[in-house]
Amino acid sequence: MLATLPEEAAAAMGAVEQAGRNTMTELRHLLGLLAPAQDGADAPYEAQVAEATRLSPQPSLTRLSALVDRFAFAGLPVEVRMSGEPRPLPAGIDVTAYRIVQEALTNALKHGEGGRTQVTVRYAEHALRVEVLSGGSSVLAGGDAGPRPDAAGRTGPKAEGTGRGLIGLRERVAVYGGDLDARRRLGGGYRVRARLPLDRP
Repeated sequence: MLATLPEEAAAAMGAVEQAGRNTMTELRHLLGLLAPAQDGADAPYEAQVAEATRLSPQPSLTRLSALVDRFAFAGLPVEVRMSGEPRPLPAGIDVTAYRIVQEALTNALKHGEGGRTQVTVRYAEHALRVEVLSGGSSVLAGGDAGPRPDAAGRTGPKAEGTGRGLIGLRERVAVYGGDLDARRRLGGGYRVRARLPLDRP
Protein backbone atom coordinates (compact mmCIF):
# COMPACT_ATOMS: atom_id res chain seq x y z
CA MET A 1 0.00 0.00 0.00
CA LEU A 2 2.92 2.37 0.61
CA ALA A 3 3.81 2.20 -3.08
CA THR A 4 0.34 2.15 -4.62
CA LEU A 5 -1.96 3.86 -2.08
CA PRO A 6 0.26 6.03 0.14
CA GLU A 7 -2.58 8.05 1.67
CA GLU A 8 -4.53 4.94 2.65
CA ALA A 9 -1.36 3.37 4.00
CA ALA A 10 -0.64 6.43 6.12
CA ALA A 11 -4.20 6.36 7.49
CA ALA A 12 -3.90 2.66 8.31
CA MET A 13 -0.59 3.14 10.11
CA GLY A 14 -2.03 6.09 12.00
CA ALA A 15 -4.92 3.93 13.16
CA VAL A 16 -2.51 1.22 14.32
CA GLU A 17 -0.43 3.80 16.20
CA GLN A 18 -3.50 5.22 17.94
CA ALA A 19 -4.73 1.76 18.87
CA GLY A 20 -1.34 0.99 20.37
CA ARG A 21 -1.32 4.20 22.38
CA ASN A 22 -4.83 3.52 23.65
CA THR A 23 -3.86 0.02 24.71
CA MET A 24 -0.78 1.27 26.56
CA THR A 25 -2.86 3.92 28.32
CA GLU A 26 -5.34 1.29 29.47
CA LEU A 27 -2.52 -0.97 30.64
CA ARG A 28 -0.89 1.83 32.63
CA HIS A 29 -4.26 2.61 34.17
CA LEU A 30 -4.69 -1.03 35.20
CA LEU A 31 -1.21 -1.16 36.71
CA GLY A 32 -1.90 2.09 38.53
CA LEU A 33 -4.97 0.52 40.11
CA LEU A 34 -2.97 -2.54 41.15
CA ALA A 35 -0.14 -0.45 42.62
CA PRO A 36 -1.59 2.37 44.78
CA ALA A 37 0.50 5.25 46.05
CA GLN A 38 3.03 4.40 48.78
CA ASP A 39 1.35 6.74 51.26
CA GLY A 40 -1.98 5.04 50.69
CA ALA A 41 -3.56 8.11 49.13
CA ASP A 42 -5.74 7.64 46.09
CA ALA A 43 -4.07 10.28 43.92
CA PRO A 44 -5.54 10.68 40.44
CA TYR A 45 -3.91 8.22 38.10
CA GLU A 46 -3.03 10.92 35.56
CA ALA A 47 -1.15 12.83 38.26
CA GLN A 48 0.79 9.72 39.24
CA VAL A 49 1.80 9.06 35.63
CA ALA A 50 2.80 12.69 35.08
CA GLU A 51 4.94 12.70 38.22
CA ALA A 52 6.59 9.38 37.37
CA THR A 53 7.30 10.57 33.85
CA ARG A 54 8.80 13.81 35.13
CA LEU A 55 11.03 12.15 37.72
CA SER A 56 12.05 8.93 35.96
CA PRO A 57 14.35 9.09 32.94
CA GLN A 58 14.06 6.38 30.31
CA PRO A 59 15.90 3.24 31.53
CA SER A 60 19.07 2.71 29.51
CA LEU A 61 22.50 1.14 29.87
CA THR A 62 23.85 4.69 29.60
CA ARG A 63 22.34 5.17 33.09
CA LEU A 64 23.92 2.00 34.49
CA SER A 65 26.35 3.93 36.70
CA ALA A 66 23.53 5.75 38.46
CA LEU A 67 21.71 2.45 39.01
CA VAL A 68 24.81 0.82 40.47
CA ASP A 69 25.42 3.83 42.71
CA ARG A 70 21.94 3.48 44.21
CA PHE A 71 22.56 -0.16 45.09
CA ALA A 72 26.01 0.64 46.47
CA PHE A 73 24.42 3.28 48.69
CA ALA A 74 21.97 0.61 49.90
CA GLY A 75 24.89 -1.59 50.97
CA LEU A 76 25.48 -3.81 47.94
CA PRO A 77 29.04 -3.55 46.57
CA VAL A 78 28.90 -3.81 42.79
CA GLU A 79 31.70 -4.16 40.25
CA VAL A 80 30.88 -3.32 36.62
CA ARG A 81 32.83 -4.63 33.64
CA MET A 82 32.22 -3.41 30.11
CA SER A 83 33.54 -5.37 27.15
CA GLY A 84 33.49 -4.61 23.44
CA GLU A 85 32.71 -1.30 21.77
CA PRO A 86 29.58 0.34 23.25
CA ARG A 87 27.17 1.51 20.57
CA PRO A 88 23.59 2.76 20.33
CA LEU A 89 21.07 0.00 20.94
CA PRO A 90 17.46 -0.42 19.83
CA ALA A 91 15.30 1.16 22.53
CA GLY A 92 13.54 -2.08 23.51
CA ILE A 93 16.79 -4.01 23.89
CA ASP A 94 18.40 -1.15 25.80
CA VAL A 95 15.53 -1.02 28.30
CA THR A 96 15.44 -4.82 28.63
CA ALA A 97 19.17 -5.04 29.36
CA TYR A 98 18.82 -2.32 32.00
CA ARG A 99 15.87 -4.13 33.61
CA ILE A 100 17.84 -7.40 33.71
CA VAL A 101 20.62 -5.74 35.68
CA GLN A 102 18.12 -3.93 37.90
CA GLU A 103 16.19 -7.10 38.75
CA ALA A 104 19.34 -9.14 39.35
CA LEU A 105 20.78 -6.48 41.66
CA THR A 106 17.47 -6.26 43.50
CA ASN A 107 17.57 -10.02 44.08
CA ALA A 108 21.20 -9.82 45.19
CA LEU A 109 20.35 -7.09 47.69
CA LYS A 110 17.41 -9.06 49.07
CA HIS A 111 19.02 -12.49 49.22
CA GLY A 112 22.75 -11.85 48.99
CA GLU A 113 25.31 -12.85 51.56
CA GLY A 114 27.24 -9.61 51.71
CA GLY A 115 29.67 -10.45 48.91
CA ARG A 116 30.52 -8.28 45.95
CA THR A 117 28.18 -8.51 42.97
CA GLN A 118 29.67 -8.42 39.50
CA VAL A 119 27.89 -6.97 36.45
CA THR A 120 29.34 -7.69 33.00
CA VAL A 121 28.00 -6.11 29.81
CA ARG A 122 29.57 -7.30 26.58
CA TYR A 123 28.91 -5.73 23.20
CA ALA A 124 29.58 -8.60 20.80
CA GLU A 125 29.32 -8.34 17.01
CA HIS A 126 25.86 -9.86 16.76
CA ALA A 127 24.54 -9.80 20.32
CA LEU A 128 24.50 -7.95 23.61
CA ARG A 129 25.39 -10.18 26.56
CA VAL A 130 24.59 -9.32 30.17
CA GLU A 131 25.71 -11.29 33.20
CA VAL A 132 25.23 -10.63 36.91
CA LEU A 133 27.00 -12.77 39.49
CA SER A 134 25.98 -12.34 43.11
CA GLY A 135 27.24 -13.81 46.35
CA GLY A 136 30.55 -14.14 48.20
CA SER A 137 33.97 -14.41 46.63
CA SER A 138 33.49 -18.16 46.22
CA VAL A 139 30.51 -17.41 44.01
CA LEU A 140 32.52 -15.30 41.59
CA ALA A 141 35.35 -17.81 41.39
CA GLY A 142 33.51 -21.08 41.88
CA GLY A 143 31.70 -23.50 39.64
CA ASP A 144 28.03 -23.77 38.86
CA ALA A 145 25.84 -25.76 41.19
CA GLY A 146 22.93 -25.76 38.76
CA PRO A 147 19.33 -25.01 39.60
CA ARG A 148 18.01 -26.12 42.97
CA PRO A 149 14.24 -26.53 42.95
CA ASP A 150 12.08 -25.59 45.88
CA ALA A 151 9.11 -27.55 47.19
CA ALA A 152 7.00 -26.40 44.25
CA GLY A 153 9.60 -27.49 41.72
CA ARG A 154 10.71 -23.95 40.87
CA THR A 155 14.37 -23.03 40.43
CA GLY A 156 16.54 -19.95 40.57
CA PRO A 157 15.71 -16.61 42.19
CA LYS A 158 11.97 -17.16 41.70
CA ALA A 159 12.22 -20.09 44.15
CA GLU A 160 13.51 -17.69 46.79
CA GLY A 161 10.36 -15.59 46.61
CA THR A 162 11.65 -12.67 44.51
CA GLY A 163 8.39 -12.36 42.58
CA ARG A 164 7.60 -12.33 38.88
CA GLY A 165 10.47 -10.11 37.79
CA LEU A 166 12.76 -12.66 36.17
CA ILE A 167 9.88 -14.54 34.61
CA GLY A 168 8.65 -11.38 32.96
CA LEU A 169 12.17 -10.51 31.82
CA ARG A 170 12.63 -13.97 30.32
CA GLU A 171 9.47 -13.45 28.29
CA ARG A 172 10.61 -9.99 27.20
CA VAL A 173 14.03 -11.32 26.16
CA ALA A 174 12.33 -14.05 24.13
CA VAL A 175 10.43 -11.38 22.19
CA TYR A 176 13.79 -10.20 20.83
CA GLY A 177 14.92 -13.74 20.00
CA GLY A 178 17.25 -13.95 22.98
CA ASP A 179 17.49 -16.11 26.06
CA LEU A 180 17.86 -15.59 29.80
CA ASP A 181 19.12 -18.06 32.37
CA ALA A 182 19.04 -17.62 36.15
CA ARG A 183 20.43 -20.21 38.53
CA ARG A 184 22.16 -20.73 41.87
CA ARG A 185 25.94 -20.69 42.13
CA LEU A 186 28.18 -22.96 44.15
CA GLY A 187 28.70 -21.46 47.58
CA GLY A 188 25.62 -19.23 47.48
CA GLY A 189 24.28 -16.45 45.35
CA TYR A 190 23.01 -16.51 41.79
CA ARG A 191 24.06 -16.09 38.22
CA VAL A 192 21.78 -14.25 35.81
CA ARG A 193 22.89 -14.39 32.19
CA ALA A 194 21.14 -13.02 29.11
CA ARG A 195 21.85 -12.81 25.38
CA LEU A 196 20.03 -10.29 23.19
CA PRO A 197 20.58 -10.53 19.40
CA LEU A 198 21.45 -7.27 17.68
CA ASP A 199 21.19 -8.36 14.07
CA ARG A 200 17.48 -9.14 13.87
CA PRO A 201 15.37 -7.05 11.45
